[in-house]
Amino acid sequence: MATPADRIYSLEGKGLKLTTAEDIEPYLEELRNVENLEELRLNGNTIGAEAAEALASVLKTKPTLKIATLHDIFTSRLKDEVKQSVIALCGVLVDFPNLIELNLSDNAFGPLGAEAMSEFLSKHTGLQVLKLNNNGLGIHGGTTIANALIKCQAECERLGKEPALHTIVCGRNRLENGAAPAFAKAFAALKSLREVRMPQNGIRPEGIAELVSGLASNTKLAILDLQDNTFTHSGSAALASALPSWAALEHLNIGDCLLGSTGGRLVIEALKDRATLKIVNLQYNEIEMDGALALAESLRTLKLLESLELNGNRFDAESNAVELIKTALSENDIDDDIIGSLSDMEEITDDEGESESEKSEEEEEEEKGTTAAMDADSVRPKTASETLEDELADLVSQMKQQLNV
Repeated sequence: MATPADRIYSLEGKGLKLTTAEDIEPYLEELRNVENLEELRLNGNTIGAEAAEALASVLKTKPTLKIATLHDIFTSRLKDEVKQSVIALCGVLVDFPNLIELNLSDNAFGPLGAEAMSEFLSKHTGLQVLKLNNNGLGIHGGTTIANALIKCQAECERLGKEPALHTIVCGRNRLENGAAPAFAKAFAALKSLREVRMPQNGIRPEGIAELVSGLASNTKLAILDLQDNTFTHSGSAALASALPSWAALEHLNIGDCLLGSTGGRLVIEALKDRATLKIVNLQYNEIEMDGALALAESLRTLKLLESLELNGNRFDAESNAVELIKTALSENDIDDDIIGSLSDMEEITDDEGESESEKSEEEEEEEKGTTAAMDADSVRPKTASETLEDELADLVSQMKQQLNV
């Protein structure tokens, strides 16, 4: 529900430089005159420590505040000054029982800022939406935030109430694998999350596996964005295992995640049980023809799909697999325009294809713990490339029969 205009105070995008209490006083006078303040928008200005402390003193009189939009408010400020500002503002906000959303994105406060807001995060049990995108948190800052959320869940438990937090946005923060265990523990403890966005964090397969394992406890998860991290086979396998836990999942963004051929197929095959999906991004993941054919099969159950991104993968845009994907969409009365552009598909050479096939066979042998033995008197075995071609031909035939084309 939109906030009534007379309960919003906004300096959004004015480019003001408010360093001292004197600088900010004219705007504080306006703020004092807003009765029953519910939403504060200060983004797109730069606020110094003295001005922030003056702002905090006025905010104390506005306990009705619900939404604090404070992204991009510390441009050109020193880190220690920013820390002092965050402490002052969060020290007031922690006592606001109606506060449900805090946005501090695009403030490069790093680990110091995370420490400054950790007490607020550990104590405010009513917060529903937390946006910390592009803050330069790093491993230490990310771990600090996650540990504060764990403490908040413990406080909820002490008070006998369910955690309120349902949305976490924490992308572009260089969290890497180092912060993944703490976030995984926080996710598993909360169990309340419906939206998690953590793109571009340099998280590698081991960290991805921990994150999705923790998220599996959040059965109401509807939006998951892990774009531009690194999955490979092990991260993909972990995601495929977690997907059945999210019966409400609508939006899955794992573009630019290097799923690989076998990892991509694992995830794609798991998608068929997520009929709630509306948006799926699988771009630039080295998915090959067998994965594309598996997708054509999975799509038969995804009747609500609105967007499907496949560009930059390793199969021909004019291949049988793409035709089968379009046919599966048509079977569900979905226009194939939802696929979007396929202008940057990557073609692999015969040598690369054979190498990838051999790698896939080795991975399968390793996973099953078996070895293949060949009879020396038997006929010449097919090459990996020939075997893959035969398998794909069989799959195409099967899919055509199933889809009646």
